[in-house]
Order: sequence, then structure tokens, then C-alpha cells
Amino acid sequence: MLKTIKLTGEQKNVLFLPVKNPIQIKGVAGSGKTTVALYRAKHLLDTQSNLFHEAKVAIFTYNKTLAAYITQISHKIEGGYQQDSEELKPLSEPGINVTITNFHKWAYNFLDNNGIKLSTVTFDNGYTSREWKTISGKDQTDIIDEVKNRYLEFSIAEKSTEFFREEISWMKGKLFTDEQEYLDSKRTGRGTTDRVLKEDKQVIWNIYQAYEKELRNKDKYDFDDYAIFALKIIEENQNFIPPFSHIIVDEAQDLNKAQILVLSKLVSSETNSISIIADAAQRIFKSGFSWTEVGLNVRGGRTIEFKKNYRNSVHIARAALSLLEKETDKSEFTNVETALKGDKKPVIGYFKDFESQYNYLKQELESLIKSENINSTVILHRNNTGLDSIAQKLENSGFSIEYIKKKKNQDVDYESDSIKICTLSSIKGLEFTNVFILDVNDDVIPYPPGFNDENDEYHISTERRLLYTAMTRARINLYLLSSGNPSRYLSEIKEELVDVCSRDVNVQLSDEDDDLPF
Repeated sequence: MLKTIKLTGEQKNVLFLPVKNPIQIKGVAGSGKTTVALYRAKHLLDTQSNLFHEAKVAIFTYNKTLAAYITQISHKIEGGYQQDSEELKPLSEPGINVTITNFHKWAYNFLDNNGIKLSTVTFDNGYTSREWKTISGKDQTDIIDEVKNRYLEFSIAEKSTEFFREEISWMKGKLFTDEQEYLDSKRTGRGTTDRVLKEDKQVIWNIYQAYEKELRNKDKYDFDDYAIFALKIIEENQNFIPPFSHIIVDEAQDLNKAQILVLSKLVSSETNSISIIADAAQRIFKSGFSWTEVGLNVRGGRTIEFKKNYRNSVHIARAALSLLEKETDKSEFTNVETALKGDKKPVIGYFKDFESQYNYLKQELESLIKSENINSTVILHRNNTGLDSIAQKLENSGFSIEYIKKKKNQDVDYESDSIKICTLSSIKGLEFTNVFILDVNDDVIPYPPGFNDENDEYHISTERRLLYTAMTRARINLYLLSSGNPSRYLSEIKEELVDVCSRDVNVQLSDEDDDLPF
């Protein structure tokens, strides 16, 4: 999995984009966006530092597993690329001495250093314990339920807790400061099944204000507060000095307006150098903003598109794209050109129960071990509970496994033959030779608690893009296995693009005409 990569033509061009003011790289899955982020950082370090001024570069991403992976491979990054020559003329040793972090980790430390303690350490009988002030999902659910129950005379209050969780997160991400600003806002993405009237928004605003009051009364915060408080500290400190001369933001499509605004203020006004790397098709969180909202101009020559997929075999790419074709709004998507051939189609299995599914998985893993192809294998699941069940079964069967997220990330050995296991939402930016996605069931993905209504178009779309992102992690072998009631998404994948290994459950795949863009 860890390997030295030579940049191709379109990737290499990014290194020589202007070093001042924002640029955007829009790239499809497998186009090497994260790799380019690292080489852009190396190029800036080598070319923008001198005896009197050292370039200070940071790479930010939403996902902490991706930040940890980038840290692991950073020592392999070589410089010396020439704009008009294929010859490498390194100005320094391989490796990059830059800040690599995810947004919330950086913000946690920034707030802590500026007097906002998001956790406290207590001592009792010689033992230490830490109280986290950032509320968990359950705590947030309890607070929202308690607050919205005060407004049950209004029909909007009957909506699910998940609806209010998403709406509050969106409101915070948009940095609304007063009721009128929220009432005047246009809430895109909800779809036709979830209309919210102006009088509903007035109630929602009241619930939001009550929620905020409860948090402050309990001396608690939620994750969306990180950006709000960081922005407040920066704007109120007239002596604040931006710590970086260049910032690179990977997977930027999953950050919200508030988070991007914070990052934009961390870069020197002398350079205003922000490299934004994004793919709208892989947006898996329900945020969203426009670059003009955050004051970043990336129009015209300041945007480059990567259309070639260098990771997935043609069969994997086509199957994943056939799923993505079901999206109603593809206006921001980049057309895909596949660069790799392949012999094997993705495999779909419809098993009657978990045990049947696991027996097939066990058989395939044993075959990979026997053929010495187990290196770079990952098993994915939509949630941690399902992942833990699979991990237990694998360990009982004698397999060597390694959690990507639960371990200290710097200790994950991506070059070992251990089978990696991970949730769908934590796998972004990574790639593996063999990818198994388990329990692709309709009561698992789309994630049931995420529905606001029975036909929540927005949630169905977000979960579809999550599965697409997971599918495009596979280089050669991809397996989508269900156990019981198959996910609706399996029926959206064109049948001629996959092989079916088991059909214990009767289901029909999509047979629409092939109109993919390559």
C-alpha cells in the first residue's frame, strides 16, 4: 500500500500553479488527489523557502484516519519536479516537514491553548480521569429530545431527532447569528419530501436556541462548536498572526462554511495560498457551501480537474459509476476516464443470513492467504457494532486483524499482511487491493437512524455517495455482500457489470442501458 509514486502530466501541473491566492483541484476517485496534496506541499517547501524565510505548510483533512495515513507516507515524498522536463532535480531529501492534521484535532488544541478547555483531568486516590466536554451522540440526542418536547404543540417538533441534529449542525456550519438570517436562508438538499415552511423555521430557531442554552448550562460543546469558537478567537484577537504561509485542504467537500473560514484565516495574507482538493461525488456529510460564501475565488484558471482514475480497474470503476448515475444532481461531478484495465468484475453476494455471508468471506480470505495476495486487504461495515461482530468472528477463526480507526493511528501497519477493518465513513482517501463490504443490507445502509422521513431523498443520496466512495477504495478485487434484506443500492448497480457469487435472496439488479461517460 505504501509506495513511491511518480506524478503524471495533469498531476504534475498542480505543482506549478500560482503560489499566491486560492487554487482548486477537482478530482474523481482514484485520480491521485491526496498524493498531489503531498507533492504540492513538498514543492512549496522546496521552492518557497530561503535563508530568510522558511515556508510553513499545513495539510488539513476532515478525516483523522486519512491524516494519520498521510503522516505515514510523507517520508516517501520526493521533490525536484521541473515544469518543462521529466528530469528530477531534488533540492532536499525525500520527506516533508509539515503540519498534517484533521480539522477537529487542530481546533481542539487551538481552543485549549486559548483558554477553552474541552476536557478536564481530575485526580482521585492517585488515579487520573478525563471528563470530555464534547457531547457524544447519545448525549446530544437526549438534549435535543428534551428541548423539542417543549414544542410539541407545533407539528414540526414531531420530526425525528436526526432531523434536528442535522438542521442544528447545518445552522452552526452556516454561522447564523440571528433568527432573521436563518429565516431568509435557502435550505438546499432536503429534496421534495421534507419541506419546511417559514413558520416551521421559527420553531426550529427556538429549539436551536434552547439547545444552545442547555449546552452552556451543562458546560458542554458539540463538534460544530469547534469552528465557531475558533473563528471568534481569531477575529477578536487583533494581534493574531496566521501560523502558515501555505495551506492544503484535502477532502474539502466534507468541511462546512465555518471550518473553511477558520482555515482561510490561518494562512498569511501575504500569500493567501490555499490549495483546495475536493470531489463532490464523494461528499458523505450533510453540509455544503459555495466558495464565494467563504470569500475564495477559484474560478477560471485557478481550478484544475482530474478526470483519470488511476486506482480502480475498469470493472470496479464502471460498477461504482453505475451506482452514482442514480444521483439526481450531478452538476458538480467530474466526468471519469478510466486508465486501468482489469479482468475481474466486482462480486455481489446475496446471502440469507450473517453466518452464510461470513462463511463465504472466510473462504475468500483463506484463498487470498494461500495465493499470497492477502496484503492490502480491508473489510468494511457501515457501523462500529457490525464491525466489532465481524472482527470477533475473524479473530476466532485465527485471522490477524487490525482496526484502522480504533488503534492509535500512527501504529497501523499498512504494509503488513494483517486484515484491516474499518467503517465506511473512515476509509476515505485510503486504497486497498482487496475490499470486502459486508452487511450491504437495507437495514444497515442507508443508515436507518439517518432518515427524517420514509423517502428522505437527501439521506438516500448521502448514503449512496458513501457506498460509492467505499467501492472506489478497491484496486483489483471488490466484494459487496449482503446478509438478509439486500440494500436498495445493490439493485441500482448494472447487472452486466458484476458477478453474482450467491443468490440465496431473490433480487434483480439494474438492467438499464449503459450510458456511462467512458
